[in-house]
Amino acid sequence: MEEKRINTKEDLRDWLDYELRRYPNYGRYRIYNVLLMSENAVLRRHQILLRKTEYHINSGHRFLSRIYRMRLELFQMKWRIHIPPNVFGRGLKVMHVGEMHINGRARAGENCTVHAHTSLAAAGFNDGVPSIGSGVVLFMGAIVAGDIHIADNVVIGANSVVTRSVEEENVTVSGNPAKVVSHKGRLEMERNRAGKDET
Repeated sequence: MEEKRINTKEDLRDWLDYELRRYPNYGRYRIYNVLLMSENAVLRRHQILLRKTEYHINSGHRFLSRIYRMRLELFQMKWRIHIPPNVFGRGLKVMHVGEMHINGRARAGENCTVHAHTSLAAAGFNDGVPSIGSGVVLFMGAIVAGDIHIADNVVIGANSVVTRSVEEENVTVSGNPAKVVSHKGRLEMERNRAGKDET
């Protein structure tokens, strides 16, 4: 998987312009963002801190990268969101504030959606970690562990435990151990949502 990272100020602006649209608190709700008066406001602030930290790390700004890393870690400890820098590609959407544990060596593509109580983890001490494709959805309580790969647009059901690679794209897996339960994945979810919005 080719890693796309935030290396320039232009990258940072592009990523944040794209991602913050997924946390809509505009107009009269802007005060919510300043005072962190809603879950969306917390998630927006986290996204900004995460991406600015990545920019300073990737650009070799030693002092600022340390400052931003410290700010990010303090914020994440407070809100129990553990997503290290440079794991998720552009378009990450965190659905809710709550416990989540993402291994810093894991890698994920673009437009992934992560719910609370999810984990991308090593299967054991110093073991390999997961890599997941673009458009993957991890529902609440999903655990993906070990040196495995998850293909694009795979939906991982709530409380599922995935310890084997899922190489088929656009499917839904569920259970413990997880297995394919539907050949309809994220793309069908988005089509169904768009259909409901039109009616």
